[in-house]
Amino acid sequence: MLKEEIRAELDREPFVPLRVYLDSGQHYDIPIRRAAHILSVGLLVFIGMTEGGIRADGYDRFPFERVARIEHRRFNRRHPKKAS
Repeated sequence: MLKEEIRAELDREPFVPLRVYLDSGQHYDIPIRRAAHILSVGLLVFIGMTEGGIRADGYDRFPFERVARIEHRRFNRRHPKKAS
């Protein structure tokens, strides 16, 4: 996938959560804009970032050529249930 296409998805206003699929079948969820960054030769994805969080569980990076497709996603935000 082209760098410009990926950049357009990350710059979209308002941001829409994404799932990036690689040519290997592996996928990465990008629930918030700052969970992914464009590098000169690829994409850097922070794994496990959440809204309001400042830490990630890890990261991965891969060249743009390995991105097979991107899907818009709606990730479930877990809210604590109110006590009855």
